[in-house]
Amino acid sequence: MKNGKKSKVTQEYRVFVTREYGEEEDPKTYWIRVGTAFQYESGTIVVLLDALPKDGKLTLLPPTEENEDEDDLQPRRKRK
Repeated sequence: MKNGKKSKVTQEYRVFVTREYGEEEDPKTYWIRVGTAFQYESGTIVVLLDALPKDGKLTLLPPTEENEDEDDLQPRRKRK
């Protein structure tokens, strides 16, 4: 907030933690949504968490139309 004016949100992010399960030759990564983040015009990012990661690592992804309605827990192949 500058000069008593509210800053506008310029970008919204979904916040995830990841967990790997499965066999070493075919591991699956589960993305678990734990919050939302907002970036303001000033460049400030505010992160609102519903849970804390065990390893301290968070992943922020911008929302897309194709995955807004998906369940928060989805297996995905680990990128090499």
